[in-house]
Amino acid sequence: MDNQQEIFPIVDEAGNVTGSATRGECHSGSKLLHPVVHLHVFNSKGDIYLQRRPDWKDIQPGKWDTAVGGHIDYGETPEEALHREVREELGIIDFKPEFIDKYVFESKREKELVYVNRTTCDGEINPSAEELDGGRFWTMQEIREAMGKDIFTPNFESEFKKFFGKELGIKYALFFDIDGTLVSFRTHEIPASTIFALTQAKANGHKVFISTGRPPLIITNLGAIEHLIDGFVTINGALCFVGQGCGLVGKGTTSLAISSHEQTQSENCKVVRCKDIPKEAVRVVVGDAQEKRYGLIVVGEKDVAVLDPEGEVDRVFRGEIAVENLNLSKPLETVLEQRILQLTPFFPEEYERELMARIPSCTSGRWHPAFTDITAKGADKGEGILALATHLGLDPHYTMAFGDGGNDSSMIKAAGIGVAMGNALESLKKEADFITSSVDDDGVLNALRHFKLI
Repeated sequence: MDNQQEIFPIVDEAGNVTGSATRGECHSGSKLLHPVVHLHVFNSKGDIYLQRRPDWKDIQPGKWDTAVGGHIDYGETPEEALHREVREELGIIDFKPEFIDKYVFESKREKELVYVNRTTCDGEINPSAEELDGGRFWTMQEIREAMGKDIFTPNFESEFKKFFGKELGIKYALFFDIDGTLVSFRTHEIPASTIFALTQAKANGHKVFISTGRPPLIITNLGAIEHLIDGFVTINGALCFVGQGCGLVGKGTTSLAISSHEQTQSENCKVVRCKDIPKEAVRVVVGDAQEKRYGLIVVGEKDVAVLDPEGEVDRVFRGEIAVENLNLSKPLETVLEQRILQLTPFFPEEYERELMARIPSCTSGRWHPAFTDITAKGADKGEGILALATHLGLDPHYTMAFGDGGNDSSMIKAAGIGVAMGNALESLKKEADFITSSVDDDGVLNALRHFKLI
């Protein structure tokens, strides 16, 4: 039986030791974050070795699990713990581990900082009779057939899907923010490495989606990858649609307005979600913008209106972000007759908190210092991803989201794997499963290679 008085280190998400607690305390539902090491052992044929957990274990007894998994002792480094656990559990002394990543795993009983490693071993494996209830190599076909049938530990299943999906032939749905993720703020173009990476991902059977705060009218900078796109989460999740026939985006025609109206839909372009802001909240924000004379973009389900009394909307959108098509905006009165999906006011973050308190039915996502995007509660990129996944029958575990701004937080958390660009906000990096390089330094390419999707 496990020693419930064994002392574990308590750590922060970066792995820094902040204290200590007993095994019993860590496994009591306290959610004290404590570190563990995992080693996935493959042979040269591509099979994976799994251990069977003894029935006396206090966590997941009788389940098949990662070849090696153990807690890091207080005062021990992850590398020291890994070699100790491999020696104790499998009797292997000479091996070359490859560190893959670390992430936080949370269940009802515990919260772990997991250091994930892999190695290849064709030699003899001698599972400890004291620590384990045996073990064996599993083929990828056996793994596929046993997934989701309560044979494996939940931790193994989620970790294997996250880091070794390619071995199972898993295809991912990839969701990309536009500004600062696909498109460089410096050049206003999609880097050549990103175009190459998405082309390869598509060729490998993965799906490519856009997830942006932009309304369809001003999605004008994706021409180089338009043929690769399977669908869109737009207006921060307020308007979502799928299909190759949606290529009208940003072509300067408000027929895209890809509204929820049936006449704008076809078999090749289907609206999956359209969530509007309550009328009272719209009145509050529009009235406040007119009274205080700050810029405001009002996004209806068909058209867009722009209030720009001081020229800030033009300066930021056209001058800094190179947004096109705002000249196609309609009069405010015309747009207010439609359902309003998003309001983009130009004011500082300090005033944002004051205004949002007056419209509790809404949520706000800021991805630029000059403005924020306001949508109805429940309309965010994370909900948009889940809506598309449900509509297309995709497993959310096999979604991957790439972002850099504050309005990407919900999708980074909702996706199976959340990737923050190297140029992302520090707050977003803390929420991500993986941090890649910046948009201008092959960030998308490097991330897709890291996860072996290309």
